[in-house]
Amino acid sequence: MSATCPIAEARGKLGELARRAAQHEHITLTDRGVPAAVIVSPAELEDLEDALALARLERDRALGRAGTPLPHDEARRALLDAAGRSE
Repeated sequence: MSATCPIAEARGKLGELARRAAQHEHITLTDRGVPAAVIVSPAELEDLEDALALARLERDRALGRAGTPLPHDEARRALLDAAGRSE
């Protein structure tokens, strides 16, 4: 499910919007009617980042650009560091 909310309106109900996003609802924030940002749950963001990393790996393998494989723990740590998050 998804919803749209103007930024000016979102200021007054950020807590509610965050709780809805935590329940896997996508909240698109608009600035003068133009989508500016999306609020998603941390778990969903992690899933999206993992899927993107996997797609990039598959693309690189298909193009013959695969490097030395990294152990899962190292790869996860590198992805979290790149995203500015910690475990």
